[in-house]
Amino acid sequence: MQENSILATVIIPSYNQKHVIFDALDSVLRQKTDFAYEVIVVESTGDDTAELIRQRYTSVKVIELNERAFPGTARNKAIRVARGDYLAFTDTDCIVREDWLQELVNSHRRGFRAVGGAVRNGTPWSLTGTMDYLLEFSEFVKSHETTDNTHFGTCNLSIEKEVFEKHGLFIDQVKGSDSLYCRRVKEKGVELFYQPTAVIWHRNRTSLKKIIKNQRELGYGAAINRHKYKLKGVMFVKYPALLPLLPLVRLLAIGHRLLRYSAPDFIKFVFLSPMLFFILLHYTDGFVKGRRVALGQSPALA
Repeated sequence: MQENSILATVIIPSYNQKHVIFDALDSVLRQKTDFAYEVIVVESTGDDTAELIRQRYTSVKVIELNERAFPGTARNKAIRVARGDYLAFTDTDCIVREDWLQELVNSHRRGFRAVGGAVRNGTPWSLTGTMDYLLEFSEFVKSHETTDNTHFGTCNLSIEKEVFEKHGLFIDQVKGSDSLYCRRVKEKGVELFYQPTAVIWHRNRTSLKKIIKNQRELGYGAAINRHKYKLKGVMFVKYPALLPLLPLVRLLAIGHRLLRYSAPDFIKFVFLSPMLFFILLHYTDGFVKGRRVALGQSPALA
């Protein structure tokens, strides 16, 4: 395969994901496409995962880092050496449908420079896994094409390489680098196109403890990002009297999206809403801590 024959590059960051990465890679390498593509894994665990990937998948390029890298940082390493015109991103805890990459590229061929796809529940048998799914992916259950999204997640996203060359790379932070990047390029005039036929299944957290930890981290990062970049919801940073309303506001927003776009998921949401509200209290706790850091009232967490 000649270097100039590569049309797309699939990029996967990996840290401490030996238990799931091989299923993810199997699905990525089963893609049915009318073009050639390459796969790059950026591994920063420091164990034998990188070597195991090289042994099992000789066609996969592995970039091994000496220390843990945040997802955005890892993706940037791959972007710099990617040969494809289109850079498709997914994660180690995802399974992609066999036509996923073809559907993303088909959308690029229609003129869209940034394309996101549908995220389906990869742990439907688990109540806690379903809660994690509803909390994180209610914006990606739509069944129709649209350019209304303000952002996409890098579990299912493809961006023309020239966009990175013109507007820069992901920022270096543990949560939200993908959302911030999408918002930034949209402000620069890059249309975000949602393609529901580009499908992945996300294998969600099934441990309540891990879900709560993740929501706290999301809340922490959300407060800092809203203050720094003046994003929607910055009023909760400016006016602390509104903070008790935050878990209810988020719960209602999730419910509204699911009611509009997915009746089956909305029914699950209604059933699970008391527990979802409890988890969102922890999101709010993280938001409060992030707000204090954003306003310089306490030092940043290590």
